[in-house]
Amino acid sequence: MMMLSKPIKAEEAHELGLVDAVVSPNDLLNDARRWALDICESKRPWVRALYKTDKLESPEVAREILNSARVQSRKQAANLQHPLVCIDAVEEGIVSGP
Repeated sequence: MMMLSKPIKAEEAHELGLVDAVVSPNDLLNDARRWALDICESKRPWVRALYKTDKLESPEVAREILNSARVQSRKQAANLQHPLVCIDAVEEGIVSGP
């Protein structure tokens, strides 16, 4: 997604675990307030995405994958810098951790 600047629909983001919930624009503010209150009242767990690592490879394997992505990016879009910046940002997050 990041490499191609490809947007996805909310439902797909939810299925991929990128967002916690999908609500209608009319319900967004009320649902967000209710969600925040539930967290404050310990009715809902507060899962910090920063600490979710269950889908990450080891740093060594991740570096191999990211280096391969860099090579592929340079071949497919040699004049674009944003894919490489995205890869750098992902690598920094994986290597440095929370």
